[in-house]
Formats: sequence, structure tokens, C-alpha cells
Amino acid sequence: MAQVLLNNLSKHFRRVVAVDDLTLDIKDTEFLVLVGPSGCGKTTVLRCIAGLEEASGGEIYIGDRLVNDVSPKDRDIAMVFQNYALYPHMNVNDNMAFGLKLRKLPKPEIKRRVNETAEMLGLQELLARKPRELSGGQRQRVALGRAIVREPKVFLMDEPLSNLDAKLRVQTRAELIKLHRRLGITTIYVTHDQMEAMTMGDRIAVLNDGRMQQVDTPLELYNHPTNVFVAGFIGSPAMNLMGAKLEGMDGEVYVRTDPLALRLPADYASKVRDRVGREVVFGVRPDDIYDRSLNPPIAVSDTNAATLAVDVLEPMGSTVHAYLTAGEHSVTADLDAETGARVGEPLEVVFDMEKTHLFDAETEEALV
Repeated sequence: MAQVLLNNLSKHFRRVVAVDDLTLDIKDTEFLVLVGPSGCGKTTVLRCIAGLEEASGGEIYIGDRLVNDVSPKDRDIAMVFQNYALYPHMNVNDNMAFGLKLRKLPKPEIKRRVNETAEMLGLQELLARKPRELSGGQRQRVALGRAIVREPKVFLMDEPLSNLDAKLRVQTRAELIKLHRRLGITTIYVTHDQMEAMTMGDRIAVLNDGRMQQVDTPLELYNHPTNVFVAGFIGSPAMNLMGAKLEGMDGEVYVRTDPLALRLPADYASKVRDRVGREVVFGVRPDDIYDRSLNPPIAVSDTNAATLAVDVLEPMGSTVHAYLTAGEHSVTADLDAETGARVGEPLEVVFDMEKTHLFDAETEEALV
């Protein structure tokens, strides 16, 4: 178990900047998730920590030890790759045990660790098979098991569940959370799956173009995104983001984006009153938009309601994803399954203005 500290880490591939001056403190025993779009640098960060890529600048500490010049085998980390990286000539048992044999652990201890991990991952019946005899999902579980048996100071996981089917992904995700709680090993986990990030991480670090955007708990990221990128990236369906303008009227502050004219709550208005007349980005999450006919859990008035056209409906069981049109804007709403919305017909919706977001139109930083 160890703290991992990245201090002004950078990585360049010729003229391409993959990681740009990144500073991140991963606490001892923490489960930290790195999330971001493809090409944002999250896997490169992981490979630099593992020693598989040489950092172009900055410092990497594992515990109190500076490891920039330490070989990968001496960093006491275990990494799970997205592409399995199994030894094709070894069976499952030997693939999982190989690292332990190199460390000269006693045979009974090796057998115990392999059997416990195989049971956890559902690999008991596969221990005698070679990788070519396994499905893609089974190979990924073996790769995951090979890292787990080592019980290192730090786990590095690069989208380890991406090749599993939906049911097994949920099951293995739960097992990974339980394993982390039991072993308390510092874990850095890379994924593009927001569900994995939100459900697994103690904290989530959001990257874009090699730069850190925000590091916080899942709930804080969801409720208080620091900029437009984080607001649009975290959450499924994504937050609705619309160009708008702040207007003053009868002592109140309204956010206007035709055809919407919505009054801001008093505490919001007090923070942005000096910006009246300026452009902003208005954000509202789909689950903060309600069908007015279903008695929403907020007070309804003409200043937080609007009539929008229904373009598409996606029944999801307990909810319905409704894709609406507001002038030139597309608005997604996560409505109760009892909604009377019909495609091609108008629907009166209510916005929970206490949970909306405003961002500066130029800097894209959060205002409230």
C-alpha cells in the first residue's frame, strides 16, 4: 500500500503533448479513476507510473520513493492491460502464478492466492486451459487475476472490464470494489465508462487533451462541475448545455435562450447580477426536467416552465428519455415512465432552477 504522487508530470511524443503538466495526489488505499475521452492521455499517465513510458518532465513518487529512474519490475506495481498480454504457451493457472514464482513465493502460498482469485473471478473450471481456448472476456479475467494475486503496493488498471459482457461486467465491478475494501491496495483505474467511474471511484480525475480538468468525489463532480467540459462529460444522459444571455427584469435575473426565459433563484442571481447583458452557457441535467402534468416535486410557475416539442422517446423501464426541441436547441429530459409525452406533440416541462448551472461563455468556467 502506498501513496502515488505525480508532480508536474508531462509526456511528449515528438511534437504531440500527451500529458501536460499534470499534478495529482493519489492517497494511500484510495481507489482513483482516471476518465476522459479517447486520446486524452489517461493510459499514458498509467504507463508512466508503471515505468513503461519515460516521463518527459515532472516527478513520480510511489510512497516516499522517487521512481522516475526505477525499472518497472522494481516499482512493486501490478498492471492490467486492455489487450490481455497473456503468455500463449502457459495455461491459466501458470499465467496467474508466473509473477509469484519469479518472486520465489512458497508453493502453498502461490496455490492459495491463485485458487482464491480464480474463485472470485469464476475461473476455477478454466485453470488448465491455454489462452487460445478462452473467449475474450475470459482472457481479460485471467489478466485481472494475474494482477490481483500479486497483492502489490499499487494496482494500475487500464479498462480491464471493457471486453466483458454486460452481466459479467457488473459482477466483476462489484468484486473489484469488495477486493479493494478487503486488501486496501491503492488503485488507479482507467476507463471511458462513466458508470464504472461513478460507482467505483473514491475520487474521479477528469482529463482532456492531456490536462487535468477536475478531481473530486463522484457526487461533487456530478453536482458541481468546474467547467463546461466536465459538465458535458460526466453524467448519462449528458447535461444539456445551451448558449444563453443573462437579462434583468423587475429586479430579477433571467437566463434567456429562445424560446426559454427562466428566472434564476435569488442566490444564483446575487452571484451573477454584475454579468447581466452578457453571454453565458446554461446547463441543466436531464433528471432535473419534469413533466408538468405529473405533479413535479418542485414549485411550478411561468418562470420555470416551458412548452417544448417532442422529437424522440426512448423507454428505459422506470424512466423515459425524451428528446425535445427548444428553438434551435435540443433538450434531453429523463422523465417518469408515467409521462404522457407523445412524439410530434408539445409537452409542458418544468426546470428545477435550483440545480441548474451557469458557465462563462468565454472561459467556460463555472459561475454558479
